[in-house]
Amino acid sequence: MVRDGITAIRQRQPGLHGESPGVDPAGFTLIELLVVVAIIALLMTGSAVRAAGSAKTGPKEQTLAAVRDCMAKSPAPWPQAWQKEYVDTIGAAIGSCQDSSQYATRLQILRQGFPPYWEGLKKGKERSLFEVHRAEIRWFVESLMTRELPSEAEKQKLRDQWRVLMDDAAAALVTQFPFLDPNIVQAAKTDYLAKCYRDIEATLLPTLQHSFSEEQIGQIKEGWTKLRYVRVDLWRQLGGGAATGAKKAQAPSGKAHPDYLFTRRSLDQLRGQTWSLIGAFPNYYRDAVAKEIGAQRQRLQSQSEARSQEGRLGVAVWQTEYLSFLLAALRETTEIPEGFPDE
Repeated sequence: MVRDGITAIRQRQPGLHGESPGVDPAGFTLIELLVVVAIIALLMTGSAVRAAGSAKTGPKEQTLAAVRDCMAKSPAPWPQAWQKEYVDTIGAAIGSCQDSSQYATRLQILRQGFPPYWEGLKKGKERSLFEVHRAEIRWFVESLMTRELPSEAEKQKLRDQWRVLMDDAAAALVTQFPFLDPNIVQAAKTDYLAKCYRDIEATLLPTLQHSFSEEQIGQIKEGWTKLRYVRVDLWRQLGGGAATGAKKAQAPSGKAHPDYLFTRRSLDQLRGQTWSLIGAFPNYYRDAVAKEIGAQRQRLQSQSEARSQEGRLGVAVWQTEYLSFLLAALRETTEIPEGFPDE
């Protein structure tokens, strides 16, 4: 490539080539040699810049950039400082496990699994809730970076187990609620199972990282069965009572249908039972959850006191207005009309 450049220079400047005291024995003039040196220097500088750029965009930096992009597409109601804390927490969890085997593969799972996890996250403006999210993502990333990655056979076993669990749950729903449309229940179960399969392929959740034992499957089924009366209230909350009567023909269709929504929420309950199988939660996560529960109680107490204060104020206003009305009526009855004869 360098010699091609020199040839081009000779063609544009023929006066530089010839037999003269300034000609190099190899056939190059002094100017041509200087050009060669300059080109080589530029190439070396470019290589150094590219190497530095590659160092700055390594697997960890690429992963954090993907996390920032995902958060920007679906922003949380957090200040910029909180968002930086959240990303820094992920970076710190990755950095503490850089010696893990299959390091690049684990980061690829994080890049693939973070978007669905982020979309399903309930984000609020409260600092205590933010701390729960920050502790949770730290836990999930550290678990991902240190646990043994499942083999394809392990993943397939887990898929089969979830298929059987959801088939049994869907059948139980139709038995408990015979007015449900079996076709809609089946459609909701199929969609939910497909989502579960995607999560198994690249998940951040510790509950989808390994298959279950027979004992654990029994615990999942038992826990879900105990919620059958809770599902009656859930059905009513979703407006299912109206759909079972004369308004059933007017119920929304597709994924907005009460039967579909009810099935999805019921399968959420089934999947939620797997959290009881977690042996121990990290202390920092338990502390964050405890503080959030305390903050929720305080908010509820404040709201209750505010409503009580409003109620007392409303009663006082009503009493004042009522007394004013009585006084006005009493004054009217005791006044002697003008021109009325005295007794």
